[in-house]
Amino acid sequence: MDILFYSHFYYPEVGAASLRAQYFVKILKEAGHEVNIIAPVPNYPHNYVLDGYKPHQVDKERNIVYLPIFVPKKHSVIGRIYSYISYFFSSLYHALFKAPKPEVIISSSPPIFTPFAAALVSRLRGTKFIFDIRDIWPDIGVELGIVQNKLLVSLLRGIEKFILKTADFITVTAESEKINLINKGVNADKIIVIYNGADTEVFKPIDINRKLELRDKYKIPRHKKVLIYFGSFNNGMNDIDTLGDALSQLKELNGSVHFVAVGDGSNRVNFFNKLNGKIEYSYFKTMNNEEVANLVSLSDLSIIPRKLLKHETGGNIPVKCFESWGAEIPVIISSMQTSEITAIFKECEAGLLVEPNNSVVLRDGIIELLTDNNLEELGKRGKDIVDKKYDRKEQARKLISILNKLSQK
Repeated sequence: MDILFYSHFYYPEVGAASLRAQYFVKILKEAGHEVNIIAPVPNYPHNYVLDGYKPHQVDKERNIVYLPIFVPKKHSVIGRIYSYISYFFSSLYHALFKAPKPEVIISSSPPIFTPFAAALVSRLRGTKFIFDIRDIWPDIGVELGIVQNKLLVSLLRGIEKFILKTADFITVTAESEKINLINKGVNADKIIVIYNGADTEVFKPIDINRKLELRDKYKIPRHKKVLIYFGSFNNGMNDIDTLGDALSQLKELNGSVHFVAVGDGSNRVNFFNKLNGKIEYSYFKTMNNEEVANLVSLSDLSIIPRKLLKHETGGNIPVKCFESWGAEIPVIISSMQTSEITAIFKECEAGLLVEPNNSVVLRDGIIELLTDNNLEELGKRGKDIVDKKYDRKEQARKLISILNKLSQK
């Protein structure tokens, strides 16, 4: 089938959204489908266009067209909204008047404006539409306090309703997201759960000799316990403030631990200001997936701080949890008891689950795990559940069955 993959984040950008899209495209191409991708000129999460890229540039090897987008110079909610709206219009114009008519359009949210444009194109050009949801908007935006204006919330809910009604199938990252949509009146038969999972060929265990080699390569102490956080430093679900407070209080482990951080975002500078003089650390900005996997595999413990929400919106399963487990690295994660990742965690017990928004509890949990000498066994438990249920490539193949169903309509 001829497929238009309508994305807001894509190669060479990194992060969960870009990787999910790239795995989908890879699986589709392997199954023999023709896939053309439209995406903004690469700029995330740095707030500048990456070197070597410009608007309307075509990557013929990967079938990508990079479209114009407003890139704000500073991280702000208003700047991000302008950016989203600018891509809404540039992508809408391209998809309607420049791109050949596809048989199927696939688009992901957030941001919700991108699948809104894709849904409009689907209606106007008479094509099938698959709507992929990573976080349910505007629900998650309201819970995080990112969106508070009642008029804007009402507008976003209207957009969401239009997209959900237009979609022939909807893919979500968790069973709890499916329940959320069913409660909104969406037919359960058109909702398919495709977990993010981990690429077990990239995030995999390594022996002690390889671990020491990698520590030398990245200039990380050989004989200290290594903690790692990899992910966004923006105002999303990652609780960077609580993480910074917890790490700055690790006096009991002073001199025996080394912290590794990978990622970028608006809260990065404030985060490291908390750590300076309190804990030894290494920082790596944005890296490709293979190098992130190297840093994870050389570590001893992965820290995944999640924010406290008043109401469960569904989903919110951090892909870094599966990726850490894929490398046999245990995790300490802060999460609400009602969340789906808590249920998954309790099934395998591959680390420690602590309450959100509590730096003391997070700090004590880190100390407990690092002094318990059971990290290797905990990591193996995580690896087992990833191999059984959360291999990213196996999850992505569910998309093929959806296309088979669409071809029969």
